[in-house]
Amino acid sequence: MKKTIVVLLFIFTSFILSAQAYSASKYLYSFSPLAEIIIRNLGMEDKNANGVIDKGANEGYEGFIEKYGTGDTLEKKEKSIDGGFYANYVLYGDYNFRLEENEIVNYYYLNIRFKYPEETAIIDKEIKTYIYANNLPLVWLDDEKSTVMEAVTKVLGEGWNEKQVTEDEAINLLNRAIKGLKITGRQGIPSNNNGYYTLPELIKNKKGYCFEVALFGFWLFSELKINSVSAWAWLTSSLLHDVLRLNSGRIIDYFNSSKPYNIPVGRWQIANPLQCLAEYYKSEAEKNNKNSTQLFEQAAFYDKYNVNNIALLMYEYYNVNKPDYTEIIAIGEFILKNIDQEKIKTSGHNEAKHNLKSIHSILEACYRYK
Repeated sequence: MKKTIVVLLFIFTSFILSAQAYSASKYLYSFSPLAEIIIRNLGMEDKNANGVIDKGANEGYEGFIEKYGTGDTLEKKEKSIDGGFYANYVLYGDYNFRLEENEIVNYYYLNIRFKYPEETAIIDKEIKTYIYANNLPLVWLDDEKSTVMEAVTKVLGEGWNEKQVTEDEAINLLNRAIKGLKITGRQGIPSNNNGYYTLPELIKNKKGYCFEVALFGFWLFSELKINSVSAWAWLTSSLLHDVLRLNSGRIIDYFNSSKPYNIPVGRWQIANPLQCLAEYYKSEAEKNNKNSTQLFEQAAFYDKYNVNNIALLMYEYYNVNKPDYTEIIAIGEFILKNIDQEKIKTSGHNEAKHNLKSIHSILEACYRYK
């Protein structure tokens, strides 16, 4: 997938959209609906409504660490979960005694799911029910007609997902499925090439970007009860690539499955399913101007620490007939409060730096007009 750098040009005289109907900033200070399902069923509750699980606030931080953390001491268990997460190409929230949404969701999919069958059954069922009931994009989920399952079963045979398999056997099944379904790669920018395919659309069209095929791998490994997530890294200064990452740290790449790109494991950054959902919404917004504001809202809600998503949402909110400056300021101040600006400025990645500048520019304008 080619790198795309979003630089928001500030055109103050162009007000073409109607004002937003409700406040979105309050949602940034809470967990997204799918994350809420996960934290609730893992014994936590955001009682002070600040969008994180705090240590010492009777929100379940301590019990969660003790039950699910890895290590032989409390400190090691704490660091295993409260170890931070990558956003905007840098690490945030490491050992700060607060569990952010990305930390919890990452840890669930890599370290809890399937290892704790009771919690997994409840969480996965509730997530699936919520997605179907609210018509969320099926970026990693089969549709209710079982389009994906039926297609894969024709290739792999009945019962392919009913027995325990090793990682090597699972990888072999994935490669057989991709080959049997005749899935090939897509080129170019999604917004110019039919957008971001959902999982059923990938199966029907038999073509996919790396991130779409990685999510197919996530679905297949989920059926085999093997923990995995999508992950991405820069292969070159202009080429971004998505793969499948296992709990063991192993990287599965359908483009180069026999010998993955020579990228250290630590440089593959997790893209959990909720972040992938956010990326879908952003991709759709970039090709669908009619509903772009609502789509950018969803992208921000499901990946709220991403300066790109926040900058795009702020620009949408500013570029209306009567901007709500107080609301835009609240959104901008949220992201500045929750990221490390100095790390971004020195990270060497232009996309995040450009969008950080855009956030500051929009805020400065709103402060003047408020």
